[in-house]
Amino acid sequence: MIFDNDILLGVIILIVGMGFFTLSMVEHTDSYADAVKTSILYDKASDQLKFLVSDGTLESAILLINNGYGSQAEEVLRNRIDLEDYIIVIGNYTISQGDLNDKDIVVVSTVIVLNRTEGWYGVYGDERTLRLTDRCFLSEEEVYSYLGGNSHSFVRAIYYFRSSTPINISLICGG
Repeated sequence: MIFDNDILLGVIILIVGMGFFTLSMVEHTDSYADAVKTSILYDKASDQLKFLVSDGTLESAILLINNGYGSQAEEVLRNRIDLEDYIIVIGNYTISQGDLNDKDIVVVSTVIVLNRTEGWYGVYGDERTLRLTDRCFLSEEEVYSYLGGNSHSFVRAIYYFRSSTPINISLICGG
């Protein structure tokens, strides 16, 4: 025979069990949501760095930074990186935007080796692009005459000293 006390005890056990089940589901769902959010942030940062490397912007920025034109390189990189809060470290040169405090962060990095012939190169572009001439020149004047027909707001002749030292680049992104 089932008594009222047995039913009451069964209901209490059922309620406690459901409470533990619900709590574990919420914790599992929150962990999964955090993992997905971090994965999306990593993919976004990784794509940004991949685009900067593949179109030559970082190579041009490295040459500008090494030759004392860091402010032009910073301006272009700030306009090209489509993230709100980040730090990009190019060798020993750091560019930061926003605030990473109290945010989830991801770090993506790459290594670039400039493998070019020693000589004069032209770096040209505007506030959103940086390009580097495909060939080297014998003098600074040749670079400026070669790039003279281009209508770019920024044109510099840079002498590249051959170096096989790899340059570490890291993009730290917060979201």
